[in-house]
Amino acid sequence: MSARPEPPEQEDFDPSLTVFDGSSPEDVSHARQLWGSLSLLPPLESRLVPADIRQRLPVSRPQRRSPAAAGPAPSAPEPPSVAALRQRQEERRRYVAMADQRREILALLRRQREQRIQKELLSVACKPKVKLGGEKVLKPAPDSEMDEELVKQLQ
Repeated sequence: MSARPEPPEQEDFDPSLTVFDGSSPEDVSHARQLWGSLSLLPPLESRLVPADIRQRLPVSRPQRRSPAAAGPAPSAPEPPSVAALRQRQEERRRYVAMADQRREILALLRRQREQRIQKELLSVACKPKVKLGGEKVLKPAPDSEMDEELVKQLQ
């Protein structure tokens, strides 16, 4: 068997060594430009880092202020006025009152829930088994009506 010369690797390819037999010099220059522009890049999988991904975050540069835009230098913060202090205190009082009211409502609701649970536990033994389609409507106890009125007054 005869040994065939292996084609040159693409890395070793030099466009100046390309030979175009029987062509005009103008065609040769166009062909060289064409073949030179058609060099293939390695596939993305063979690269360590794709070219479209940046590895570093952009560095923020300190902004420079112009002396005219900076204006006067900020002095020590001024103490709040008496009216502003009174307004803050009034707001704080309102928030404390609202928090107290909320706590009272939650305590009342908690008591109502505990009473309901106790009544349910007592009446479980006496309750008839409910059949499909027939449900009994229980009237609210007079005690719970009073609690509802108290909740409405708190709101």
